[in-house]
Amino acid sequence: MSDRKGGMGGYDIWYSKKDSTGAWIRAINLGKAVNTKFDEIAPFVHVNNKNLFFASNGLPGFGGFDIYVSEKDEGQWQAPKNMGAPLNDFEDQYSFVVTSDGLNAFYSREEGRTKSKIYRTNIPKEMQVRSRGNVVRGIVTDSKTKLTLQAQVELFDLKTNQRISVFNSDSVNGQYLTVIPGQSEYALHVAEPGYLFYSLHFNYEEKDQDQPLTIDIALQPIVKNAMTVLNNIFFDFNQSEIKPRSLSELDEVVKFLNGNPKIKVEISGHTDNVGDENYNQQLSLKRAQSVVNYFTSKGIDAARLTQIGLGSKKPIKPNDSEENRQINRRIEFRVIN
Repeated sequence: MSDRKGGMGGYDIWYSKKDSTGAWIRAINLGKAVNTKFDEIAPFVHVNNKNLFFASNGLPGFGGFDIYVSEKDEGQWQAPKNMGAPLNDFEDQYSFVVTSDGLNAFYSREEGRTKSKIYRTNIPKEMQVRSRGNVVRGIVTDSKTKLTLQAQVELFDLKTNQRISVFNSDSVNGQYLTVIPGQSEYALHVAEPGYLFYSLHFNYEEKDQDQPLTIDIALQPIVKNAMTVLNNIFFDFNQSEIKPRSLSELDEVVKFLNGNPKIKVEISGHTDNVGDENYNQQLSLKRAQSVVNYFTSKGIDAARLTQIGLGSKKPIKPNDSEENRQINRRIEFRVIN
């Protein structure tokens, strides 16, 4: 919050983003949808990145500072809603912090002119966030030595191909922790110089994850035959054209190849066992070729790239369920020199 020039009046809520270099851009006022000519203070963005809670004395309420919530829809913050009684009353309420599951909150309430208290409250079902974030944690290690690593971890929203967060695992114990918002698909990329990158896929578009996840990540040193699955490259059924939500993963691979200009790699396509094997082999080859074509379009020397199609010959799961068949339909990346 700030009362700098260029606002609506009083204290307004502003925001800033980091650019591709990691530098903060100039702060931008959140606008008339949230701010008034009076004061908006103590903003809190829920881990789902879709709900903004704040206190205001300029919106219709019970008097003094009340707690309001605004929901982001298609990138725009909507008109705030008063959280209502008994949470709000004629005293000042502010610093409203909501738990990741959206069920509870902590806030500060003034009680007289000289003191305030911190309260915990249950949030009524009709006021709970519709999208809940989920916590993913684990340890990053070297797959050979088992020593912990300080690796870079990036989280991308695949629907927008936008990076949501970037941070490093702990330099001492290799631990990482991130919160994944709901109602979309996400890619988690882990990278460290001298190691093959690693990616994970989370689909919370239809259903949020109820329990925190623990996923330990073992990075492979860049040596011959080191291999990883590109978990965030997608194709329509029976098609070889790359879907747009694959771009953040592909660009991460391009960054890796540019950072390791001497290595040569093999891109292999794989299918499940449904259908004719000869057809599956041809389809897997076309998909691998599509990936290679993307890399060369970004300036990667074609002499460094080889593509093969293996159809259903090398499953990594039994083809006995749709979930396993989906895992078997994949693109792999292998160092060959």
